[in-house]
Amino acid sequence: MAIAISVLAVLLFPALALRAMRTGGPASLWRTTGLGVGFILLLALVLATPWAGNALTPTYGYWYTAPRVLLLSGLTLGLPVMSTSLAFYMLAERIETQLEVYAIGVICAALAWIVGILAAIRILHAT
Repeated sequence: MAIAISVLAVLLFPALALRAMRTGGPASLWRTTGLGVGFILLLALVLATPWAGNALTPTYGYWYTAPRVLLLSGLTLGLPVMSTSLAFYMLAERIETQLEVYAIGVICAALAWIVGILAAIRILHAT
Protein backbone atom coordinates (compact mmCIF):
# COMPACT_ATOMS: atom_id res chain seq x y z
CA MET A 1 0.00 0.00 0.00
CA ALA A 2 2.86 2.38 0.77
CA ILE A 3 4.29 1.90 -2.71
CA ALA A 4 0.92 2.61 -4.30
CA ILE A 5 0.53 5.82 -2.31
CA SER A 6 4.07 6.89 -3.27
CA VAL A 7 3.34 6.21 -6.94
CA LEU A 8 0.18 8.30 -6.67
CA ALA A 9 2.14 11.16 -5.11
CA VAL A 10 4.82 11.02 -7.80
CA LEU A 11 2.69 10.32 -10.89
CA LEU A 12 -0.89 11.41 -10.18
CA PHE A 13 -0.38 14.60 -8.19
CA PRO A 14 1.63 16.33 -10.96
CA ALA A 15 -1.33 15.76 -13.30
CA LEU A 16 -3.74 17.20 -10.74
CA ALA A 17 -1.46 20.13 -10.01
CA LEU A 18 -0.96 20.87 -13.71
CA ARG A 19 -4.71 20.85 -14.27
CA ALA A 20 -5.21 23.15 -11.30
CA MET A 21 -2.52 25.53 -12.54
CA ARG A 22 -3.87 25.63 -16.09
CA THR A 23 -7.51 26.12 -15.11
CA GLY A 24 -7.37 28.26 -11.98
CA GLY A 25 -3.91 29.78 -11.87
CA PRO A 26 -1.58 29.90 -8.88
CA ALA A 27 -4.36 30.18 -6.31
CA SER A 28 -5.89 26.93 -7.49
CA LEU A 29 -2.45 25.28 -7.56
CA TRP A 30 -1.73 26.20 -3.95
CA ARG A 31 -5.23 25.17 -2.87
CA THR A 32 -4.69 21.77 -4.49
CA THR A 33 -1.29 21.51 -2.82
CA GLY A 34 -2.73 22.34 0.59
CA LEU A 35 -5.48 19.77 0.16
CA GLY A 36 -2.92 17.18 -0.96
CA VAL A 37 -0.62 17.77 2.00
CA GLY A 38 -3.58 17.86 4.38
CA PHE A 39 -4.80 14.53 3.02
CA ILE A 40 -1.31 13.04 3.41
CA LEU A 41 -1.08 14.16 7.04
CA LEU A 42 -4.58 12.91 7.81
CA LEU A 43 -3.74 9.58 6.19
CA ALA A 44 -0.57 9.39 8.29
CA LEU A 45 -2.54 9.88 11.49
CA VAL A 46 -4.90 7.08 10.46
CA LEU A 47 -2.02 4.78 9.49
CA ALA A 48 -0.52 5.18 12.97
CA THR A 49 -3.51 3.42 14.54
CA PRO A 50 -3.56 -0.32 15.27
CA TRP A 51 -6.82 -0.88 13.38
CA ALA A 52 -5.09 0.40 10.22
CA GLY A 53 -2.48 -2.33 10.58
CA ASN A 54 0.29 -0.57 12.49
CA ALA A 55 2.02 -3.26 14.54
CA LEU A 56 4.07 -0.81 16.64
CA THR A 57 1.14 1.04 18.17
CA PRO A 58 0.00 -1.73 20.57
CA THR A 59 3.55 -2.05 21.90
CA TYR A 60 4.74 1.58 22.00
CA GLY A 61 1.47 3.50 21.99
CA TYR A 62 -0.12 5.90 19.54
CA TRP A 63 1.68 9.01 20.81
CA TYR A 64 5.07 7.38 20.21
CA THR A 65 4.19 6.06 16.76
CA ALA A 66 2.13 8.91 15.30
CA PRO A 67 4.88 11.58 15.17
CA ARG A 68 7.21 9.16 13.40
CA VAL A 69 4.56 8.20 10.86
CA LEU A 70 3.80 11.90 10.31
CA LEU A 71 7.49 12.61 9.77
CA LEU A 72 7.89 9.71 7.37
CA SER A 73 4.77 10.63 5.41
CA GLY A 74 5.68 14.29 5.32
CA LEU A 75 9.12 13.60 3.94
CA THR A 76 8.26 10.83 1.49
CA LEU A 77 4.87 12.09 0.28
CA GLY A 78 4.52 15.73 1.27
CA LEU A 79 7.91 16.81 -0.04
CA PRO A 80 7.22 15.51 -3.60
CA VAL A 81 3.83 17.23 -3.60
CA MET A 82 5.32 20.55 -2.54
CA SER A 83 8.29 20.34 -4.91
CA THR A 84 5.98 19.59 -7.84
CA SER A 85 3.83 22.60 -7.01
CA LEU A 86 6.83 24.86 -6.67
CA ALA A 87 8.20 23.69 -10.02
CA PHE A 88 4.84 24.27 -11.69
CA TYR A 89 4.51 27.68 -10.13
CA MET A 90 7.91 28.71 -11.46
CA LEU A 91 7.81 27.00 -14.87
CA ALA A 92 4.23 26.52 -16.03
CA GLU A 93 3.93 29.96 -17.60
CA ARG A 94 7.27 29.68 -19.40
CA ILE A 95 6.77 26.28 -21.04
CA GLU A 96 4.03 25.83 -23.61
CA THR A 97 3.68 22.05 -23.86
CA GLN A 98 1.74 20.46 -21.02
CA LEU A 99 3.58 17.17 -21.48
CA GLU A 100 6.92 18.88 -20.84
CA VAL A 101 5.58 20.58 -17.72
CA TYR A 102 4.15 17.25 -16.49
CA ALA A 103 7.50 15.52 -17.12
CA ILE A 104 9.31 18.21 -15.14
CA GLY A 105 6.80 17.79 -12.32
CA VAL A 106 7.28 14.02 -12.23
CA ILE A 107 11.07 14.40 -12.24
CA CYS A 108 10.91 16.93 -9.39
CA ALA A 109 8.55 14.68 -7.43
CA ALA A 110 10.74 11.61 -7.96
CA LEU A 111 13.88 13.47 -6.87
CA ALA A 112 12.09 14.89 -3.82
CA TRP A 113 10.82 11.38 -2.99
CA ILE A 114 14.39 10.06 -3.03
CA VAL A 115 15.63 12.96 -0.91
CA GLY A 116 12.71 12.43 1.48
CA ILE A 117 13.50 8.74 1.88
CA LEU A 118 17.17 9.45 2.56
CA ALA A 119 16.30 12.18 5.07
CA ALA A 120 13.73 9.95 6.79
CA ILE A 121 16.25 7.14 7.10
CA ARG A 122 18.79 9.50 8.64
CA ILE A 123 16.32 11.08 11.05
CA LEU A 124 14.49 7.93 12.11
CA HIS A 125 17.73 5.99 12.49
CA ALA A 126 19.03 8.69 14.86
CA THR A 127 16.00 8.49 17.16
